[in-house]
Amino acid sequence: MDKNRVMTYVAAMVIVLTILFGNLDLASQAVVLLLALATILWARRAYFFFIKANRIYSAKDRSRYPEAMAWYARTLKAGISPKYTVLAATILIQEGHACEGRWALEKLVTSRSVKDEVILGQAKSALSLAFYIDRDYERALSLCEEVMKTKYRDNVLYINICTYYLALGRVKDFRRTVREFSQSRVTSPALLDLQIVYEMLGGNWKGAYVMLRTLFDKASSFGFADPYVHMAQVWMHYGKSDEAVKMLDEALEKVSFRPVTIISKDFIQNLRDALCDESTRVQTMADCDSDPVSIINGWMPAHAPEGHRFAPQEELEMAEQAALESPGEVDADLDDKEPDTELNADDEEWLRRHQGS
Repeated sequence: MDKNRVMTYVAAMVIVLTILFGNLDLASQAVVLLLALATILWARRAYFFFIKANRIYSAKDRSRYPEAMAWYARTLKAGISPKYTVLAATILIQEGHACEGRWALEKLVTSRSVKDEVILGQAKSALSLAFYIDRDYERALSLCEEVMKTKYRDNVLYINICTYYLALGRVKDFRRTVREFSQSRVTSPALLDLQIVYEMLGGNWKGAYVMLRTLFDKASSFGFADPYVHMAQVWMHYGKSDEAVKMLDEALEKVSFRPVTIISKDFIQNLRDALCDESTRVQTMADCDSDPVSIINGWMPAHAPEGHRFAPQEELEMAEQAALESPGEVDADLDDKEPDTELNADDEEWLRRHQGS
């Protein structure tokens, strides 16, 4: 039990005992009760900080995000329950404040008092992002592999561990993990996109094209750049630079890039510039096609060997026809939520009751 909760319980007991058994005059009782109430408010201050941060962050006004991050940091310093620690720390890491989030999560995962497998799994998965930002892919992966040894699974865990496998070039492990999560119904666009990567790296570019067409038909836009870049990769596989540039332009227009995102805005801009330059266009497409893993990781590709050949146009025509005739099995009800950081119905009700606090 954390010290703030202990302080709350002790103060509550003081109030009860003072009222029931205190032999004090009214003035003395009032002083004791006020001090006890002040102690409770002090002990619960982290929740008020969290409400303030969440109110600002949920408004999605990016100009006020620094203010929200400051409140989330204060929340963690004041001390809050493990569940809200994971939430606040994850948001801080995702928005580029990794130090504050990492400190809180490291403290949580090493605490002997936290034994909940779900909380620990979410905390380790979130903590791995801080190491990913520092390009310590091995450490990031080890945290997720620790969670995979337990029974806990969620979308974010699968997304993170697949990301780290690809960053380390461990394609076989990546493909094994995709097969595992594909055994269940998939509605997360990020996981669906990883299934597309699975097909691309397996050489099934026709299938990847059909799946991407279906995904874009179901969701006209995405909050992350990966599907746009992967569709651009498919177009480059067939030597279609103009279509690839259109997809990259769409990513630049529609995506709100975070510090923790795999594919950065700068990478997309550099790739687009290389494709628009007539002197580098063909070589860039060849490089991307011969080194698809680098593009998937958001890195510029290695130089392709001379004589690289793009896939025949006949295959592309077959893929386009297949997309029209068989739109695939992507679930119409896509769910882009991150289950380890979303507030559930009980949380939302608690926040609503405290909005005036």
